[in-house]
Amino acid sequence: MPGDLLIRAPNHLGDLVMALPALEAAGGDVLVARWLVPVLELSPAFAPGAEPARRILPLDRGARGLAEAVRAVRSGGYRRGILLTPSFSSALIFALAGVRERRGTPTDGRGFLLTEVVPPSELAGLHRSERYLRIVTGDRPSTRPVPRLVVPEAAADRWRALMGPRGEGRLVGIFPGSNAPSRRWEPDRFAAVARAMAGQGARVVIFGGGGERELAAQVAGDVALNVAGRTDLPTLAAGLADCDLLITNDSGPMHLAAAVGTPTISLWGAGDRAETGPLGSGHRVLVRADLPCVPCVRNHCPRRGRGYLLEDAERECLRLIEAKDVLAAVDAGGGDRRGIAIVEG
Repeated sequence: MPGDLLIRAPNHLGDLVMALPALEAAGGDVLVARWLVPVLELSPAFAPGAEPARRILPLDRGARGLAEAVRAVRSGGYRRGILLTPSFSSALIFALAGVRERRGTPTDGRGFLLTEVVPPSELAGLHRSERYLRIVTGDRPSTRPVPRLVVPEAAADRWRALMGPRGEGRLVGIFPGSNAPSRRWEPDRFAAVARAMAGQGARVVIFGGGGERELAAQVAGDVALNVAGRTDLPTLAAGLADCDLLITNDSGPMHLAAAVGTPTISLWGAGDRAETGPLGSGHRVLVRADLPCVPCVRNHCPRRGRGYLLEDAERECLRLIEAKDVLAAVDAGGGDRRGIAIVEG
């Protein structure tokens, strides 16, 4: 019944995109970080005017945001709550708000706050999108879910105004940023790829957040359009949807591009592509899987001294991937039966 179920959505862009099939399948309302509300509204299930109507409760950071969330959840009268976040605070909100049934994993010491525990062993070996579905439904998905987002015309108009005339050639996007240093390929190599693509007649656009303007400018040089810090999330989605290809680090925009149907070439170091790789067809993953430390899933590379193959071990996994490898993946024109080609050395 309306107001019966509330789901706490993930806090990061890529995780939210991977959670979309679970959120759509579960029904119910969603509690999500305020900055991600515009992304959730790109899902047909949560778009303004969608039927049945589902509420989105925005969550702000800090103690004040937690207190306001408790009040909002309590006023909704929710009986059941599902936690797709692993944090103690998310379970605390539901408990303080009087949500009687609380389902989630016993992570971050919050097991005593749950009424229904999902053992981590039930989620082992699953892609994160499948894990979210398992937490919501209790069943193992028969097929890997593929998130889908729809760009509204207003966002597409804003992108066209920013982009200007598209031209006849291929539009290639590059996203050189990442929140984790262990997942960032060298800017000079992204710049080399941008120059090569522009030299082949493609129009190249560099995406990034407000704090990545300098990085994006370094990659763009005088051959690409730099829109870092100039797009909100819906406009970013529109720009990614307009691209024929996105070349990117393991990042949230990689998942956003996949969800709007854009093929990606992604560079992987610390991340586990089996758990968080892009979903759908047409994606190519470049990774040095021959290194015994890959994937380490750490945000900062712990390795120092001599590497396995290079003089310097730090971020060796990414530094072994060269611009020529990315350009070869661009020209590959295919992949294995899952649409993924893996460069392993």
